[in-house]
Amino acid sequence: MACTKRFGLQTEVGAIVHSLRIRLFGLWLLSLVGGAVVAVLLVELYQQSATAQVARAEAVVARGCDLIRDRFDFFTSHWSGPQPDLADAGLRGNLASVVGLALEHQDGVEGGIWQTAAGPLAYAFPTYEGTGPKTDLPTAERGQIEAINRQAARDEQPADRRTLSRAQTPRVQPVVATVV
Repeated sequence: MACTKRFGLQTEVGAIVHSLRIRLFGLWLLSLVGGAVVAVLLVELYQQSATAQVARAEAVVARGCDLIRDRFDFFTSHWSGPQPDLADAGLRGNLASVVGLALEHQDGVEGGIWQTAAGPLAYAFPTYEGTGPKTDLPTAERGQIEAINRQAARDEQPADRRTLSRAQTPRVQPVVATVV
C-alpha cells in the first residue's frame, strides 16, 4: 500500500478510504434511524389527533341526543288523552322543529326522532351548509339508521355505531340512538 507523508504524519491511503466509507455508512445509518423515528412520531401524532376528534364527536353527538330528548320531553309534557296520530303531517312538522331547535348550535350534527312501529317521525340537520334547511332523512343512510334504532329498542338502552365517512380525510361519524 502506498503511504503519504503530510505534516509529519504518515498514513496509509487505504486506511483513509476505508475510514471514510465507515463514516459515510455511519452517517447514512444515523439518518435512516432519524427518519424512522420521525415517521413513528408522525404516526403517533396522527393517531392521537384522530382519537381526540372521535372523542369530541362522540361528546357532541351525545349532547345532541340529550338536547333532542329534553326538547321532546318539554314538547310532550302537556299531552293528555289518546296517543296522537303519528301520520299527522302537522305533528311531524312540529317534531322536526323540536329536533331543529335542539340541534341548531351543534355544528355538523344531524338527528331525528324514531318510533319503532312508525319509523322516522322527524329529522333535521340545521347546520347543513346547503341551500336551506335539511329536514328529509337521507335515503342512503336509512337502512343504517333503522338498524341502530332496532338495536337500541331491542337492548332497551342507547346504542352507537361508528362508520367511516366518504370525505377525503378519514373521519369517524358516530351514530347514536336512544329509545324514547
